Amino acid sequence: MRNRVRYLIKHTLDELYELGKGTKKGELQRQMEKLTGVRQSYFIHTSDTKVRYERAMMRFCDYLEKCGIKRESHLKRTSTEELQRIVDNYFKELAASGYSKGTIKIHIAAIEKTLPVIIQDINPSIDIKSFIDENHVNWWSTGAESKKGDSYVDPNAIREQLEETHRMIAEAQSLGGFRVREIARAEVNREERIITIHKAKGGRTRTLYFEHREEKFERLADLIEKLQKEEYQKKLKDYYEDIKRACEETQQEYNASHAFRYEYAQERIEELRNNKEELRDLLDKYNADEKTKEAANDESMINQACDYVLTRELGHNRISMSRYYYRK
Repeated sequence: MRNRVRYLIKHTLDELYELGKGTKKGELQRQMEKLTGVRQSYFIHTSDTKVRYERAMMRFCDYLEKCGIKRESHLKRTSTEELQRIVDNYFKELAASGYSKGTIKIHIAAIEKTLPVIIQDINPSIDIKSFIDENHVNWWSTGAESKKGDSYVDPNAIREQLEETHRMIAEAQSLGGFRVREIARAEVNREERIITIHKAKGGRTRTLYFEHREEKFERLADLIEKLQKEEYQKKLKDYYEDIKRACEETQQEYNASHAFRYEYAQERIEELRNNKEELRDLLDKYNADEKTKEAANDESMINQACDYVLTRELGHNRISMSRYYYRK
């Protein structure tokens, strides 16, 4: 229905994009600075920005509807103070939900661009623009710090959005803890359930043992062989772009492909803690000293033994590096 706030917002975004597409944002900002003294564009200039803003505004619409504002008539009856309170509480909710500063910044920009246009037509007495200008820094600052290294909040949702080859790469990284180019250097031994990564970072070769993870080994072995045949490593730029798009679709902070390696480490440390038989076996295979082997039998020291194994599986030398992947 056209009198629904959700429709009005979508329509406004469409109009702002029609006015801005094909126009250089920087050039328009310079012209506005000459006319008004403020370097600003009121339009939307790219389809990617429009998609991000629309996704953010649809979430804002969900919140408005929870507050009882579904139709144009509801917005007309809303006072300046009430709408300010709703917007302020909305950003508090985003921060409480763990949204990053970068994501909150997108929501601020979307509301700043869209809501004043709608309010001006419906209820000119409401001054929402000044309120946004006064508070946007506070809203942004309450967001979570973006993590340069971490797994995705919902990695399965990311993988589901990827095209088939890219989905296979991401799954292989999460099953084997690979750096993205290491899949091409992996050698599969199906008989012994071993995967060897030759000349990885620093020229080091490492071995992964899967005797205790047969199902994962079969899946990973299949993925490695398929990806090597496709020579996936020649098109990694497309892979990263696809991950960025998937992050936008699922509203997750972009952490590149290395996030799937973090995912492996965070799941693997729990597997090692809970399977002492496998842990002891791997300590032998990776030539741990007696003190580290003893740690596997002591609950207060078991992390030392797990860190030793995980460090070798990830291809690092220093045990402290494994903790970097899974400890918050």
